[in-house]
Amino acid sequence: MKKIETIKKKFEVKCFDLNDSGEGLFKIDKFIGSASYLLPKEKAIVEDVSNRYNINEKKYKLVKLLETSKDRVDVLCDIYKRCGSCHLLHMNYEKQIEFKYNYVSNALKEQKLNYKIDEVIKAEKKERYRNKMQVAFSNKVENNKSEIIYGFYAEDTHKIIPLNDCLVHSVRQNEIVKNIAKILKELRLTPYDEDKRTGLIRFVMVREAIKSEEILVVVVTNGDIFPSRSEFVKRLRNKCPYITSIVQNINTRKTSIILGDDERVLFGPGYIVDELCGIKFKISSKTFYQVNPYQTEKLYNKVIEYANLSKDDVVLDAYCGVGTIGMVMAPHSGLVIGVESNKQSVINARDNAYHNKVKNIRFVNQDATEFLINDDNKYDVVVMDPPRSGSTVKFLSALKKIAPKRIVYVSCEAKTLARDLKELVDKYEIKKKCIVDMFVGTYHIETVCLLTKK
Repeated sequence: MKKIETIKKKFEVKCFDLNDSGEGLFKIDKFIGSASYLLPKEKAIVEDVSNRYNINEKKYKLVKLLETSKDRVDVLCDIYKRCGSCHLLHMNYEKQIEFKYNYVSNALKEQKLNYKIDEVIKAEKKERYRNKMQVAFSNKVENNKSEIIYGFYAEDTHKIIPLNDCLVHSVRQNEIVKNIAKILKELRLTPYDEDKRTGLIRFVMVREAIKSEEILVVVVTNGDIFPSRSEFVKRLRNKCPYITSIVQNINTRKTSIILGDDERVLFGPGYIVDELCGIKFKISSKTFYQVNPYQTEKLYNKVIEYANLSKDDVVLDAYCGVGTIGMVMAPHSGLVIGVESNKQSVINARDNAYHNKVKNIRFVNQDATEFLINDDNKYDVVVMDPPRSGSTVKFLSALKKIAPKRIVYVSCEAKTLARDLKELVDKYEIKKKCIVDMFVGTYHIETVCLLTKK
């Protein structure tokens, strides 16, 4: 280890591994440091950019690569290192998969569980796979000139990184937000200023149905009044005639939450319809829907395979959201009960079941833990897809009490998955584990586990 330019706190280091966020690890004296965009076996110069008021929390930035890894690839995104939304684009795809495989394996190993992964479902589409885009709008003042910019927030800040073309979103999504910026300038509509709490346009959300090609645009405004509303809609439809619905969402709260409670449909039905595994789903501004439809079908097919359903099976779909997994499972089972705490999601789920003529599914608007504790029904299969924070000890205890034959656990966070599996292994055997790469270029990974009663 060689220290150079002591005053500037720069160091020459060699990366020996990656941390859970995909950052490269290295040693400086007796301490372990990390920096983004650094790969194992690479030599580099890093700079200490820690907050001088918090010397216990060290932070380093990659300054220059001295020796590069064979796993490194050129990054085509021009804002990659400033944006923070993607984390692993500098790795080739096989290295990304290896990193995610190791992350899940290590999470299971830490809980002293069998860490062998049975299957890895890789992504065929590695760019432009997201069906939802959310950008913030702001004014950039430079040389006494004001310019409307849009983009994503830089990591851990509310500073907007100006966006030109995001590679994980479709060409149409990028085109729509670019045209909206032009229309705002033409109509002299002002972006929202967080500090002053003035201005009109806060965010724009674009949702795209891949199968039907329908597109919903949601314009989030700081107030009910939308000057030149009709002209805005006219110009946007003229520039992007493929848009099928436009909604104004009103959010006057001082919050980082994008959507407010009130909405007004400006054009079209106010929603779009997409299809997964032969089932059609209505998607509105607030509907939870997996962002990678190409991999979602593979994920759901794996859930059905693991569940091994028969026409007499009663299935509980816990944390069901808008009922996507339960609806896909319904044709293979006798009865499906979906449980979800979010009222709007349950309304959407019932609506989806009605329009798809799925008659053997019921939805309950209740917290999954409370439902299971007080439920006397017997279930053959329980499918659970909890949030990133995982399930609860009470839910898992109640689950063991009702003792379904099979449990299929879908998780977006391996560490909380492993923690919850540890609670179940006294009564259940972990039979199969599969990872599905839903989020190429990021450190996130979906895992599906099959548990059978001992």
